[in-house]
Amino acid sequence: MRGLSGDFSTMPLEDLVAYLGNRRVTGTLRVMRAGVRKLMLLREGRVLSASSNQPREYLGQFLIHMGHLSEALFERAHAQQRETQVPLGQILVATGAVSEQTVRGTLQLKFRESLLEMFRWEEGEFSFDAGAVPRVEGVEAEVELLDIHREGEFRETAWQAIKAAFPSGSAYLEVDEGRLSEPPRAGTLDAALVARIREGLSIDELVRALHASDFLVYQRLYALYRQEALRVVSIPPPGRAPPADLAMPVPVPSMEVELTSEEPAPDELIQAAQSALENGDFRQGEALARRAHELSPTPETEALLHSAEAVLLGVLRRKMLDTPQVPSLRVTAAQLKTTPLTSPERYLLSRIDGKRNVRDILRVSPLHELDALRYFQAFVDTGLVLLTPGAQG
Repeated sequence: MRGLSGDFSTMPLEDLVAYLGNRRVTGTLRVMRAGVRKLMLLREGRVLSASSNQPREYLGQFLIHMGHLSEALFERAHAQQRETQVPLGQILVATGAVSEQTVRGTLQLKFRESLLEMFRWEEGEFSFDAGAVPRVEGVEAEVELLDIHREGEFRETAWQAIKAAFPSGSAYLEVDEGRLSEPPRAGTLDAALVARIREGLSIDELVRALHASDFLVYQRLYALYRQEALRVVSIPPPGRAPPADLAMPVPVPSMEVELTSEEPAPDELIQAAQSALENGDFRQGEALARRAHELSPTPETEALLHSAEAVLLGVLRRKMLDTPQVPSLRVTAAQLKTTPLTSPERYLLSRIDGKRNVRDILRVSPLHELDALRYFQAFVDTGLVLLTPGAQG
């Protein structure tokens, strides 16, 4: 095919990726927007290399955020790279700092994130020059353009759930470390997020400070939010002035009943839980009822919690068990390995084979039925899993 150029107002990047992927093109794709420049080498519809002038898209940053590489080891390898001009991944493998398999998987993640971030751009320019591309030095990795396009469709669903939980990037957060399923592993993105939230950074500031892609940061925040270890607060930490776009009340979804840094009183939580249940928001109603019972266990809160759990269990059973639903992964095994997950989440995901339905998986699961169904709902909400009707196992 001949060269191609244009802007995102006439051809969004997701359409361009599908176009190039379907034609199995070979050549160089360049994308530019407001000082951001990216270059991808493509061969037969696959990404072989992705470079950017954004530090957060460097291989070293991805390895650090995934917990594969310490800052100290990165600095040593980076210094060696500057001296020898040998690719960073090749140095890390040669010195034994990171395995070749890990570098390859992280490169694939880097390629996907570099393109998927731009799917949300409304402005920008692109050019594609068809023709042979140079051999890529270092650890080889590749990702199908059509796989990236499919992931972009799944990710849009995840963004909808994420933005419902975090409607403004200028909002501040509060973390309840006692509700974390396990302490964040030192050096991981989760550990860095918890540390920076304690420092009082807003979500936008977290993204900038951690040099990570928007989606990786929001994905991990949403995972903490789903554990109820994280909540949005409308007032800044002591000593910080609210940003300009927080001067007016921040629009929040109906599930957000409390936007102050003070813990609501148990009677307020009870009223909010009852209201949520009456309005059909059973997940939020159950979460609020559980929190009310934790703060002030009484026969009233216990009865409310049991009632809310029974209603939520009934809703999730009707959705996933009454009609057999077969879960299948919407991400590759390599993507799953680089996705930070809790032990129960990894257990359930490891049992998904595209054949067994949810009920079959629950039969052999050590998890409580309601907890397991909550996890499956979260997998669907964030685009990790697709449920399709299947035969009774």
